[in-house]
Amino acid sequence: MNDRPEKRTLKTSIFLPLLLLLGPLQGVAQDAQDVHATGSNLLRYGTGSTTDALNNPIDKQYFEEIADARIFFQNFQLGLRYEMDDPSEVGRSFQGPEFRRRWLAYKKDDVDIQAGDVSALFGRGLAINLFESRPLNYDSWLDGVLGKGEYKIPKDLLNLDASIAVRAVGGRESFYPVPPASNSTLSQADTLPMQISARSANAEFGFFKKKLLLGATFLNASTSTTQSSRNGNETTSRQVNEPDVYADINSGQFEAFVEWTEDRTHVDQFLNILKNGLVDTNHTGHATYGSISYSNSIVGLTFDYKNYSYFLHNTGDPYTNVFSKLPISSPPEVYKDFTFTEITRTTHAVNFDDELGYQLEANITAIPQFVIDLDAAASSLHEKYNDTGVVVDRTSILPKLSDQGFAPFWEAYAEGEWDFDPATELNFVKLALHRRSDVIAGTPEWTTTIAGKVQYETTPNQSFLGILEHQWKYGGFGTDDERRINELLTLQYSFNPTINFGAVLDYAFFYASGPIRVDNATFAGWDLHLWGNAELAHLPEFFVGLRLGQSHSMLVSYGAERGGLNCTGGICRVVPPFNGLRLTVTSQI
Repeated sequence: MNDRPEKRTLKTSIFLPLLLLLGPLQGVAQDAQDVHATGSNLLRYGTGSTTDALNNPIDKQYFEEIADARIFFQNFQLGLRYEMDDPSEVGRSFQGPEFRRRWLAYKKDDVDIQAGDVSALFGRGLAINLFESRPLNYDSWLDGVLGKGEYKIPKDLLNLDASIAVRAVGGRESFYPVPPASNSTLSQADTLPMQISARSANAEFGFFKKKLLLGATFLNASTSTTQSSRNGNETTSRQVNEPDVYADINSGQFEAFVEWTEDRTHVDQFLNILKNGLVDTNHTGHATYGSISYSNSIVGLTFDYKNYSYFLHNTGDPYTNVFSKLPISSPPEVYKDFTFTEITRTTHAVNFDDELGYQLEANITAIPQFVIDLDAAASSLHEKYNDTGVVVDRTSILPKLSDQGFAPFWEAYAEGEWDFDPATELNFVKLALHRRSDVIAGTPEWTTTIAGKVQYETTPNQSFLGILEHQWKYGGFGTDDERRINELLTLQYSFNPTINFGAVLDYAFFYASGPIRVDNATFAGWDLHLWGNAELAHLPEFFVGLRLGQSHSMLVSYGAERGGLNCTGGICRVVPPFNGLRLTVTSQI
């Protein structure tokens, strides 16, 4: 118990002097332009209370120290990241003393090679998309090598302004899955990682200065997971061969893209309880993504389509963990990323194994000082199952929205922004309307949200920002009878760029046709429920942000924060509420 603070101080002191050395190195870079360095440091601390999976209050404290350094020397780059989560806010903690990230990169002309921790995106990610999301504690980077090279074909050989680009990535990782929503507080330290070994090659053929791109990717990967059985632990091995092809046409105003992949899987030593033993089996899945867009000075139109069928299966299928999409693959989610909090709090979680859908967006700038954004998206499963898991209906091209057995999702969004003072970008008014219908775990959920945002420059270098969000919600949380109204008000005043301060008021009104009893109080049809524990239940969240010089900033907040979905790229984690103090210090050198 008593050695934890000492351990924290020791670990932090190992790397902070290295970060401080970047200042002198940056000064040296002014005299020797072939050497320079950059760095950043993020410190996050929080103490307060949250809830467990059963909504019981528990104490919560986290401490995170993340420091990045990059040193550039001629054609080389050395990257290091020190990370200490003691513990982390979300997911499993990482305790050094080794670096969390380290890589050495070489780049000259059209050749780029990186060894160590590498990320990659081939096409739109149907086969390879290695990325990290700290809010989700999702990390699919490989520990290996990434190489890129490009060759421009001489015009005397092919007079089409042609080029060939080749990329390859390979390595290993221990992948920790994001816990399911049904157990949102499950620590990733309590889940067994999937051991992944992968190698992939990609080639792109460009014509007419890359206005036409033809690409192909091949992925070979193997995974191993451990399962407990009556005879001890059993290791399941998976072998995947995945070809992928895509094409991109870009003429400036018009762009069209299409990508297709096939996931060919062989699994051995799989512990199938239903068959009472170990089995070897095969599976082939597919995924298709396409988009068409057109834009000019007055309008922009985009249509996206997805048909993801990596593994069509009913809930609880025993092969889910071995036939599902690989964690190193992550296709587009095909719905809009919203900025209003109430809308994102119930964002649709994409079922990449089995989802069919589309999105249509229009951005209109024809009216001076006005921007109008219209968006609609819909999706569903491919198949409907009965109570025994037998397929009773299916669709293959368009989502089926009229039958809840297909878990349909749809949403529509309209937003208008008026810049009422062309002399500055600070003065604007934005209004939005959103409607969503989703079926979650067999239960329908509907939300309607209206939102407004205004920013006004009161004096030079001072401005006011106000955001009001009002949401009606019906159903969800395992019942189709629950009704609530969510209210969110954000107020902020800024003395640019030195200080900003404000408050967030976040409440939910539960209502029903008759009296209800919640928290030892009875209300005739209405219950005002303030998120947080009993001691802090009547406090909003207050925050103060400070900018210290040109390189450092600090944000302090205190009060109650509601939980909800936190999503990146269609991958979602349920974040429980938090009530207490948060501190964030950011440095850029």
